[in-house]
Amino acid sequence: MINEKDIQTRIAELLAEEGFNVVASETQEGFEKPAVFVNVYPTSITLENASMEQVTDSIEIKYIPAVETVEECADAAHKLRMIFMYKPFEVGDRRLTIQQIEFDIEACVLYAYFDLQYMQETP
Repeated sequence: MINEKDIQTRIAELLAEEGFNVVASETQEGFEKPAVFVNVYPTSITLENASMEQVTDSIEIKYIPAVETVEECADAAHKLRMIFMYKPFEVGDRRLTIQQIEFDIEACVLYAYFDLQYMQETP
């Protein structure tokens, strides 16, 4: 069984391995740029039967560039795509894949959103 904290930790590890400065989501100021913040939260849980559930978790990655330009955000979006889209990644005993990533740039800050769906035994 995996949970949102396990997924958040693994995503942060993958980002750090690729050179991103991952900052705790609770940090509001005083962090070094460029910086990445990762949030994972449950979106839905469907009880499939008495022993199995389907879980959907939503992931938000916020990237604040060192030099706040759209070009740097576009480069970061490409790196995120290469990290997450084309190969599964492991969380615990699971291999998770991403089918779609949505990107948004607001005030030269990049946001990436994707969902993860997985089946697991009920608690």
